[in-house]
Amino acid sequence: MPNIDYLATDSYIKDCDRARANSETRGSQPAQPKAVAADQIEPTPMSRQRLLLVACRVFERELEVLPGTAKTELKICYLEMALHQQPGPQLRAALQEAVNSVQVGDCDAVGLAYGLCNQGLVGLQSRDVPVVIPRAHDCLGILLGSTKRYLAELEKEPGTYFQSCGWIEHLPADRTLRPLAAGAGLSLNKEELVARYGEESAQFLMEEYAKFTQHYKRLAFISSPIPSSNERERRAAEIAKQQNWTFERLQGDLGWLGRLVDGDWNEREFLVLQPHQRVALSHDERIIKAESA
Repeated sequence: MPNIDYLATDSYIKDCDRARANSETRGSQPAQPKAVAADQIEPTPMSRQRLLLVACRVFERELEVLPGTAKTELKICYLEMALHQQPGPQLRAALQEAVNSVQVGDCDAVGLAYGLCNQGLVGLQSRDVPVVIPRAHDCLGILLGSTKRYLAELEKEPGTYFQSCGWIEHLPADRTLRPLAAGAGLSLNKEELVARYGEESAQFLMEEYAKFTQHYKRLAFISSPIPSSNERERRAAEIAKQQNWTFERLQGDLGWLGRLVDGDWNEREFLVLQPHQRVALSHDERIIKAESA
């Protein structure tokens, strides 16, 4: 930003010089120019940082609210939630393709609205622009506002199945639950399973699903300040009742996501990959770190 006081003084001096020159030409006493107050000078506008945000659709409704106040020039590219149901390398491949598609001059940085997500970020490489990634285990911590709060909720009740507006909205039509971990993307309609795999295999898959849900005791719905939140909360409460779990509403916190879209990337919450670095596990509270590609 320019120094406003300096500009006011400089303007005053130039006016004095012009007035003195005019008075010498007319042979009269120099007129005193009117000083320009510092607070009357408009600062030179600063261009906003251009951010391309590659985001999971779990954040779609929240990201409809935040861009209106974002401090960056924001463009959002969504990837489908179905990638969560695939092994980590497939998520990484999709994210890498999105990063690779960015050309020099397209943006100043690429942001990823993703957590570690079944280690799908490990090995991801930046190209010609920095890549900014939240130091989060998954989207749930981001929606709760911090990893500390996320871990505290798990410590409070290890058998917690988290849901949010995005998770509820993108539930497949043939089931009430989407496994939180990758690799379990199967239909839970027994007739469909029988048709695809046969009676014996279908029964085995249904039993495996029962194992997936049996350790859960609580459904925690992360509420966000978006128009459809109440409707999604009611659906989450119905699922909890169907599963015979307790239901609890947790107030979400969009601060972490907001700092991502604002360009407020402090080292504690974000990893910033410089060009030609890649993501590695840090095996500490940082979760991820950068290393040379």
